[in-house]
Amino acid sequence: MRMTWCFKFHLRRNLVFVVWTASLLQSCFAQAPINNEDAKSILRLSEGDQLDFAKAVLDQHFPEIQGDKFSILLVNRSQLVVPLIESKIEEELRKNPRAESFIDLASAMISYAGDEQALKAINQLIQTDEKRFGSLVERTLSTAAHWRNPFELAYRGLEIGEAIAQRIGAWADSTLTSRRMQRIWAESMLERYGKVPDEKEWIEDPIASRLKISRPENLREGVIGFAKEATAKRENRR
Repeated sequence: MRMTWCFKFHLRRNLVFVVWTASLLQSCFAQAPINNEDAKSILRLSEGDQLDFAKAVLDQHFPEIQGDKFSILLVNRSQLVVPLIESKIEEELRKNPRAESFIDLASAMISYAGDEQALKAINQLIQTDEKRFGSLVERTLSTAAHWRNPFELAYRGLEIGEAIAQRIGAWADSTLTSRRMQRIWAESMLERYGKVPDEKEWIEDPIASRLKISRPENLREGVIGFAKEATAKRENRR
C-alpha cells in the first residue's frame, strides 16, 4: 500500500490505520510507507516529544515521509494535534502571500479527526472565514460516522457555538433523508434519554428542534419506530 499527504483519506480507528488517497495537492508523490509498527511508535513517546514531532511536521508543511506517523498521532491524540493545526492555519492566513494548498490540506485534516476537538478548532476558524471553513463541520460529522455514532458528536457540538450549531442543523437536515441515519439517530436518542423519547422530549430535543425538513411528522414516526425496534431487541437479549 502507498501513502500520500493528500486531501481525502479513510480512517479505521480500531487498527490505528490511515489510508491517504490523492485528490487535492498538485504534487502528491507516493512513497513506500514507514513500517506500520514503527509508525505506531509515535504513540509511545512522551507528550512533549509528540508535540515537538507535530510542530516539526507542520513547520515543514507535511513532509511525505512523516505521513504515517502524523496520521496515527492525529487520530489518537487529537486533543494534542488539532489545536496545533488550527494555530498553524491562522498563522498562515496572516501571511502574504500564503500557502493556500497547505491551508486547504491542514483544515481538511482537522475535520478528519472527526471529534469534538475538531469542531472546537473549526469554530475558531469560522470566526476568521465562515465561507471557507464552514463546510468543515459537515465533513467532521460525516467522518465521525466511520467509527462512532455521529449524532452523539452532533449533540456535543451544538453546545460549542451558534455558527457550529447552524451547520449541524443543516447536516442533520441533509443526512436524515436516509433511513439508515434515522436508525442511527434513534440509537443516539435512546442513549440520551434512556428510553424512547416522548413527544415533549422530541419537541425540545436540540437536534429535532433545529430541523427544517419537510414533513417532519414522517421523520418523527420513522425515528421513533426505529427507537422502539432497538428497545425491543435490547429487551430480547436480556
